[in-house]
Amino acid sequence: MSLLHFSKKIISDIKKRETSTIERYAKFIELVTNNEYDLVTLFADDILIENHSIPVIITDKEKNIIEHKNILKEGSKVINEIIEKEFSSMQNQYEPIKINIYNKKGDIVDFQFVYYKNSQILEIIIFAPYFISALTVLILLSIYLIFYYSNKSEKDQLWTGLAKETAHQLGTPLSSLIGWNEYIRSKEKIDKKYISKEIEKDLIRLKIITDRFSGIGSKPILKKKNLKKIITNNIDYLKKRVSSEIKTSFNLKEINYEINEQLFGWVIENLYKNSVDAIGKNGDIIINLFEENNKIIVEFSDTGQGMKKTEFKKIFNPGYTTKTRGWGLGLALAYRIISDYHKGIIYVKESIKNIKTTIRIELKK
Repeated sequence: MSLLHFSKKIISDIKKRETSTIERYAKFIELVTNNEYDLVTLFADDILIENHSIPVIITDKEKNIIEHKNILKEGSKVINEIIEKEFSSMQNQYEPIKINIYNKKGDIVDFQFVYYKNSQILEIIIFAPYFISALTVLILLSIYLIFYYSNKSEKDQLWTGLAKETAHQLGTPLSSLIGWNEYIRSKEKIDKKYISKEIEKDLIRLKIITDRFSGIGSKPILKKKNLKKIITNNIDYLKKRVSSEIKTSFNLKEINYEINEQLFGWVIENLYKNSVDAIGKNGDIIINLFEENNKIIVEFSDTGQGMKKTEFKKIFNPGYTTKTRGWGLGLALAYRIISDYHKGIIYVKESIKNIKTTIRIELKK
C-alpha cells in the first residue's frame, strides 16, 4: 500500500509538470500565431519550448488536425490511422487548451485547440505499482500450489525458501524502480528517454520473474530454443554483479532443444550463483554445452571449495545449504525444473576440494 501511495504522489507531480509544459507550449503557439510566424517552425524548434516526450496534436476549431508532435515512431506506417487513434485517445484523457487568434484590433477572430496525453514514462510509472501488485499475488499463488502439493517434510522448507526467494528476486528491480521515482521527484529536468529505457529494463526483469514463478506448479510450455543463447544471456546479466576476480569462460556448441526458456534460464542462474558462492573472492568458472551419447550436456565447473561425496545428493534437497546466509532453495528448484519439467537429470559429476567441482545436466535428445 505504501508503494501505491508513494507512486500516486509521484504520478500527480509528473502530471502537473506535464500539464504546465503543455500550457506554456500553447501560450507560445498563441504568441507565434498572432505574430504571423509559421506554425511548423515551432515544431522544429525544441530549444524554445522543451517537449521531447509528451504527445501533442493541434487542431482548428472544427477539430481538423493542423500539426502533431511526439506521435509517430521511426518507421511508422499507416500514419493517418495512428494520428487519428492518438487524437481520439487525447480527447478522452484531458480537456484541450484553447489558443485564441486575434486581429490587429485585438479582437478574437478564430481559435485553435491543443490536445495532449500522458508521456510514455508517465504511463509506465502509472502501470508499475499495479503490475508489481499482480506479480506479488501470482508469486504467492505459486508458492501456495507448491506448498499444497509437496509432502509435509518439504512444505515448511519450500514455504520458507520461496518466501525468501520471492523477496530476493523482487528486491533488485523494485529497489531500482523506487530509486527512479525518487530521482524523478527530486529533479526539475530529467532525461526521459534514458529513464524510460531503464524503467523498462526493470519491468522486463519483473516479467521474467513472473513467468518463472507462474511456471512452477503448472504444466510447462516447451519450445525449441537456442541453448547457447539462453546460457550466455542469463550469465551476462549476472556477470555484471559478480567480482571481476571471478573469471567466466564458455565452451558452447550451437544446439537447439525443446525447453521452457524462463525455467531453464532460472536453472542456469542458480548454477552460476552456486559456483560464485563456492569460489568466494577469486577463481574460475567454466561452462560447457555439447552433445554426448545421444544426450545434450550442460556442465558448470568451478574452482571453489568443493564438497564431500556424501553431500552430492543432499545439495539438491530443499533447505540444505552450507552457507550461513543461504536458504537452500536454488539447487532444489534446479533439480525439480530439470527432472520434472524437462525429464532430464542433474547431478554432481565430481568434486575435488579447492580444485574442481562439476555439476552436470543431461537432457535426452
